[in-house]
Amino acid sequence: MIRGNSIKPACVRLVAAAMGGFLLIPVATAAPVKVYILAGQSNMQGSAHQRTFVAIGDDPETAPLRRDILDGNGDPVVCDNAWITYLTGGGDGDTVLRGKVKVGFGFDGECIGPEYGFGIYLDKATDAPVLIIKTAWGGKSLAVDFRPPSAGPYEPSAAEKERGDVPAGEAVGHYYREMIRFVRATLQAADSIRQVVPGYTPEQGYELAGFIWFQGWNDMCNRHHLQQYTGNLIHLIHDVRRDLQTPKLPFIVGVLGVYGTAPDSRRFDRGLPVSAFRSAQFAAVEQYDQKVPAAYRGKVIAVDSGPFYELALSDIYWKRRLTGEWKRRVEQGTMTAKQMQEECARYGFGDGELTPEEQRTWDRGASNAEYHYLGSGKTFIRFGKALAEAMLEIDNR
Repeated sequence: MIRGNSIKPACVRLVAAAMGGFLLIPVATAAPVKVYILAGQSNMQGSAHQRTFVAIGDDPETAPLRRDILDGNGDPVVCDNAWITYLTGGGDGDTVLRGKVKVGFGFDGECIGPEYGFGIYLDKATDAPVLIIKTAWGGKSLAVDFRPPSAGPYEPSAAEKERGDVPAGEAVGHYYREMIRFVRATLQAADSIRQVVPGYTPEQGYELAGFIWFQGWNDMCNRHHLQQYTGNLIHLIHDVRRDLQTPKLPFIVGVLGVYGTAPDSRRFDRGLPVSAFRSAQFAAVEQYDQKVPAAYRGKVIAVDSGPFYELALSDIYWKRRLTGEWKRRVEQGTMTAKQMQEECARYGFGDGELTPEEQRTWDRGASNAEYHYLGSGKTFIRFGKALAEAMLEIDNR
């Protein structure tokens, strides 16, 4: 890790001694700001609505987390000494948000991504100020949108060539360049850092302390992109460290966990190559040190989001989705009521209606679609906590 600014030794102050003369009393400067970069696509943006936080208390295993995420009034906490600047965008163009880590740095002002739990638990673990620089845009691939420079030009598939659907040259790697540009712009001077972290001084300095990558759905859904994902991710790790001039920057790959840790055992949507994609991500972490110069080796790990995926909530999602479709088909006359009953029996959906308990579970725990981790605060907060714990463990190696 490197210092972004030179860190001066403790200040010295002259204090009058009781018997005359002066004593030199060291006065500690503020701790350097620890800077963490979070990047990816929609699941790094974050879909979990704050109303789903109540579900954390419904599970005895997670109920203790409420003390960490809710204040004395029962409202979501705002971090004391963890700050964030967030570059994102949509149809209306890019937006930059800044402030203390709190609810509102996700999809909208009431949603969170992994940064919330990550910031809370880092804030609890360190006395140093924490600065999170987050860049995330929905629907972006590593093969094209975030393509790192050392991966070389994008080679379109035969199907893309046949359709005339070849990405324009300027689109390839655009979001990688934007990510690096935003990090550099944030850290370029004391004034730019002070826009996010009030009171920051050049004497205090900063430390590039870690990078988290959480992305993959678009590459998983494109077999051509999936085949090259391991290599592209290795290039990403190398290029981020090189371009930020931090050869051993701690780097965490957040592994796709939609469908949990054993996606092939799921009853629903088994056509997606989730297991193959997860393997590609793990392989990049395993192979990285074997493929790069010695100066770049070490401190690259994978953190699996799969253990935090709400499988029971997913079952309700699919019951709602499938029975809703069957009901529409019955109304349209393309499916008989008997056929619907048979499908419900095959999947164990009863009469096709949610039970009161299923409805309550859904209302309290979900706020989005399955590929967005069901918009579950319970998932995103626990995953963010796991990322913070992993980053702290890397620091202690």
